[in-house]
Parts: sequence; C-alpha cells; structure tokens
Amino acid sequence: MTEPTPQPSPDAEVPDAEGVPATGVAAADAAADRLAELDEAPLEEHVGIYEDVHRRLQEGLADLDEQ
Repeated sequence: MTEPTPQPSPDAEVPDAEGVPATGVAAADAAADRLAELDEAPLEEHVGIYEDVHRRLQEGLADLDEQ
C-alpha cells in the first residue's frame, strides 16, 4: 500500500532557491544566503564566510534584544 505524499500546511514557509525556508528575520535570512556561497567558494575562504555569518547572527540577536 502506498502512503499519500504529505502536503505542506498552508502557513508553511516557502523555501528559497537553495531549499532553505525564509525566516522573515533579515539577519537570519542574510546569514543563510551567505552560507549558500560556501559551495562555490574556495576552501580558503570558508573561515571568512563562517565568521561573517556568525557576526551577522550576533548583530541580528542584538537588534532583537533592543526591540
């Protein structure tokens, strides 16, 4: 017996081009976009990308704390 394919709920996030759902939080979405660059970036640039993502997320959290 074949199970039916699960359907997303109407309020589910729509994945972006990379398959990662948007969060609606600008800093988190920008960090996810930056992480998507890893596939094309040379290995020696990976640390810089991770550091940039970490900084973006820290700034986003700081902004949320200020609200």
